[in-house]
Amino acid sequence: MNRATTQAVTVAPGHDDVAARPRSVRAAYHVHTSFSYDSRVPPEAVLEQAVAASIDVLCVTDHDTIDGAVKLQSGRCPEVKVVVGCELTSEDGSHVIGLNLRDMIPEKELFAILEGIKLQGGLVLLPHPFRRGSGIFRSDARRPDQLVKDVLTYVDIVECFNGRDSYENNQRSYRFALTHDLPAVAGSDAHFPGEVGSVFVEYFADDFVHGVSPHRVWFPSQAPRRENPAKRKLMELYHGRKDSLPPVVTTAYRALKRWTRRDSPRTPGVSAPQYEFPVAGARHHPPG
Repeated sequence: MNRATTQAVTVAPGHDDVAARPRSVRAAYHVHTSFSYDSRVPPEAVLEQAVAASIDVLCVTDHDTIDGAVKLQSGRCPEVKVVVGCELTSEDGSHVIGLNLRDMIPEKELFAILEGIKLQGGLVLLPHPFRRGSGIFRSDARRPDQLVKDVLTYVDIVECFNGRDSYENNQRSYRFALTHDLPAVAGSDAHFPGEVGSVFVEYFADDFVHGVSPHRVWFPSQAPRRENPAKRKLMELYHGRKDSLPPVVTTAYRALKRWTRRDSPRTPGVSAPQYEFPVAGARHHPPG
């Protein structure tokens, strides 16, 4: 498979020096509109916020539909290039993002989804790969080594910084990308207007290639908190059996999740130096 390797990436300390840099492209990955079941933001409002945040490339990745992305792309906004994407859900709940899609992919089997993206000439992006319940390599899925290798033959980009994921999961994603020499991006996973543009990747305009050309990551600060082991075990147990549990358990789980969401990023728009990606082939471990 012809896949570019990881380039040098720095999480930028602030926005003040952007004007002094060479002409750049700001790309926002992993953005949802009201076409997703869990977002109420109209596509037009997402685009308006992207313009306000000076986003040049907007990857619209609604859950299991491309209708919102197609609608925005057909509007031909001169300030923002809209990339038609989709956050596809496999039969076991794993999420995979396809970018540059022409048609919706109806398949639910994981490798059929990956193959479908490639058949359209699209890019395979792994969002929040270690998130409980939906991350393709989540701990409770217990993936065999061979399956991981097979999945990686399709992968073009991995999301190392997710605006809605925990410090711990983002760090795992970072290490995973380094270990496998995977090109990396950041995504806000925006479901509300204020989240659009809070996370983005900055490329040099002259050699802009998704996840490949030299770039910097703008990402909110995250305290290096570790998830309580008891919480982790309880929630992994829930996700392993949720299809057979009564509705009251699901309601209680969601309430507990909201109450314990203290290890998630909660400072949108505030950037701080957290990680630096080395050139391909070098091995580096992040702080913390």
